[in-house]
Amino acid sequence: MYKEVFSPRLKKAREYNGLTQREVAKTLRISNSTYAKYETGANEPSLQMLAMLAKLFGVSTDWLLGLSSESPIGSLKQLKEEQERQKILRQLEKEAELSQRVWGIG
Repeated sequence: MYKEVFSPRLKKAREYNGLTQREVAKTLRISNSTYAKYETGANEPSLQMLAMLAKLFGVSTDWLLGLSSESPIGSLKQLKEEQERQKILRQLEKEAELSQRVWGIG
């Protein structure tokens, strides 16, 4: 069940945020093909990566997994400004770099 819901919601959240698959992969320090497989349902992200994806896109993990049906996409449009998105991206880049150094993830 989660797999059928997760992939399309992940793509919807990415597109809403105006990001390409390549941009998301670069921000999270994963390969383009790894991220693409998340959107097609060929692979599932780790719990840590799921949390990072939710944070990057400004959605809940519950929504991504289909545990919540209320779409945050419409309401986020008014709340998000470019400066806030850039701040989150920089923070995620730092977290991804730290994870890569500590855990060898990515």
